[in-house]
Amino acid sequence: MSQSQRKFLRHLRDTAHRGVPASDIPSGCVGLLTELETCGAVGRRAAGRGDVVCIINRDAFELFIGRHFPLGLDALTAQAIDRVTGVQLLADAKAARRGRWEGVFVRSTKPGVELISNEGDRLPVADVTALSGGAAIALGGPRRWGFQGVVAIIENAEAFWQHERALPDIDLAVFACGRLSERVLAWLAAEELAGCDFVHWGDYDPVGCLEYLRLRERFGRRVRMHLPDRVPALLPKHGKADLITDQVAALVTLRRLNHDETVAGLVQLFDEHRKGLEQEALFIEGVDVGMAHTDASVDPHGEERIQSRVSAGLDGGVL
Repeated sequence: MSQSQRKFLRHLRDTAHRGVPASDIPSGCVGLLTELETCGAVGRRAAGRGDVVCIINRDAFELFIGRHFPLGLDALTAQAIDRVTGVQLLADAKAARRGRWEGVFVRSTKPGVELISNEGDRLPVADVTALSGGAAIALGGPRRWGFQGVVAIIENAEAFWQHERALPDIDLAVFACGRLSERVLAWLAAEELAGCDFVHWGDYDPVGCLEYLRLRERFGRRVRMHLPDRVPALLPKHGKADLITDQVAALVTLRRLNHDETVAGLVQLFDEHRKGLEQEALFIEGVDVGMAHTDASVDPHGEERIQSRVSAGLDGGVL
């Protein structure tokens, strides 16, 4: 049950015989009220110009609450530190903002790449990638995984699982699963990865740009966008109008953040073509998706190599 339903039930309980005016019942609680009426726990009576809903069978009401909230209605949502506790306290795993654990997929096609934990454990990411396509780590326990090198944060699964076609020079790829979670972001910002540089590769749309700016705010010049110079040619031909029409609010936000030249250049493309481009377009056959002309390129030693060709286009507002 949602927290609004839980709040309504607590209010219904506390009003006792006075009841709750029918006009004050939240729309999301109508179905819940029907269940309570069906089992004989609550009823309606006339009051003034309308009806009030009140408990008519306390035992039936308590039985209903016991089924849905094992520890009662007064358990604090803040106590649900993970999803197991959410079920225990509120019969709702989603009452917890996040689970105790979170898995992260990583890949590397660079020989010898591995993650090293604070306990001295070594995870041979490159070897596991060669064997099964990728590796996974769990965040949430005492083991903290560290790495030094160039890390690509990749938005979508299709791009992540074949990242080497577009980003052959990066050391480690991390699957963002859309928008990077706060816990994964905290891991990337941890001391164990303090020597890393980052490449963000997402869709070329307003939401993807906002995510890049989010990383840019956290990591500063340690993060660059993967922006091959073929994107302006691909966008009008293979772009998707929904990526703009469905992201109007994000585009409005971007216009207020025009200090970033990379984003400013993309916004100009959005305005010109009324389309965004999904990152998978870089895998279309016959398209050179290497990093030779990429604004986001960072060499394996962590030294930035910002290509003047793309930067000049962005500075001048023409790509």
